[in-house]
Amino acid sequence: MRVIAGKFRGRRLTAPKGNTVRPTTDRVKESVFSILREQVVDANFLDLCAGTGSIGIEALSRGAKHVTFVEREPRCIHIIERNLAGCDVTRRHRQVRLLRCPIAKGISHLQRRTQFDVIYFDPPYRAGLYIDCLTLLAEARLLCDTGTLLVEHSKQTYLPVTIGELTQRRQESYGDTVLSFYQTCHSE
Repeated sequence: MRVIAGKFRGRRLTAPKGNTVRPTTDRVKESVFSILREQVVDANFLDLCAGTGSIGIEALSRGAKHVTFVEREPRCIHIIERNLAGCDVTRRHRQVRLLRCPIAKGISHLQRRTQFDVIYFDPPYRAGLYIDCLTLLAEARLLCDTGTLLVEHSKQTYLPVTIGELTQRRQESYGDTVLSFYQTCHSE
């Protein structure tokens, strides 16, 4: 696993041993950032269920202004810190924030503080978190009006087209992995 492009290009990233964390493949990661392109530059980026932190680190590498990582597993927090250090970024930098908490608590905590230009949500496929967390995200209004929420899931997972003010605008498939793109659609 590595950083694909930008100022940290080629840096190796660590992943935990075993199969408890499923890092986003380089192919999917490359597609994500190819689709987002300039939307990442100077963005306030949220990496939910961050795992290894590879998506958020890729965003930093490609010019994101700030990345918030939300992860509950202590082992993953350690790996994110290690991966950031490998890119010469520490939590003391104003570019990153690392929240160690369950996703619902993280969303609640962030709700009163900021909005994000890009949110990447990649929970464990079988954890059953999708609908509840998407509902929380819609209610919390963490996504700015012109922002994009990307949800990584398996082909077997059905996600509704609309959840609150979030509307699915696009889907891309990569083997068993699907990316669903949501944007805010305010009712008139």
